[in-house]
Amino acid sequence: MRELIKELESVLIECKNPILQYMDDDKIYKTKEQIIERFNNFELECYPELLELYLWKTGCGPEYIYDYSEMTGEEFFLRLSSFGNYMSYSQSVDIFCQNRCSHDLFSDDYMVSFILNGYDEYPILLNMNPQSDTYKSLFLLCPQVTKSEKPVMMYDSLESWMKTIIQCYKQKIYQIDEKGALISDVDAEYLLSKNMNPRSPYWKLYV
Repeated sequence: MRELIKELESVLIECKNPILQYMDDDKIYKTKEQIIERFNNFELECYPELLELYLWKTGCGPEYIYDYSEMTGEEFFLRLSSFGNYMSYSQSVDIFCQNRCSHDLFSDDYMVSFILNGYDEYPILLNMNPQSDTYKSLFLLCPQVTKSEKPVMMYDSLESWMKTIIQCYKQKIYQIDEKGALISDVDAEYLLSKNMNPRSPYWKLYV
């Protein structure tokens, strides 16, 4: 996992994606003990790969997971990938707690909101249930797109998600323009993602 993190950081620096400097919102709570405790408080286990990610960058704050560009007059919403940014670990856990309290449809399955693309709707969720066959996989909850009221698996694992993003940058599927906006080749991204995530049915809907 550490090698993947180094590689991801390297491609972000190389392509000059400005989002890199805004991915550490919980940096004042950036210790192994604090991160583990935060998850344990809600009967969640921050497994090793996820812990490594948060020890590198703790995740984006609200201004970089929600799209305020229209309100602030900015031209665009900074993105790590075409599907948005991963949120700070404290916010992920808080949203999980809110969903559990409101008995949301995925809250009892240990599905934790992980990535947002500017809005609360259609989150990418991380399966943190160690008893599940799809433990550590990432799921999209977007009934309008997937035609399913339940989350649909999108990335086979956290590492697979990272590998896919890295390859999107390396193969110029993702490019950063002179203003810092992420430009993506949608067709190429979907084909690559399907090949790199063979267990995930989401990509089979389109490619």
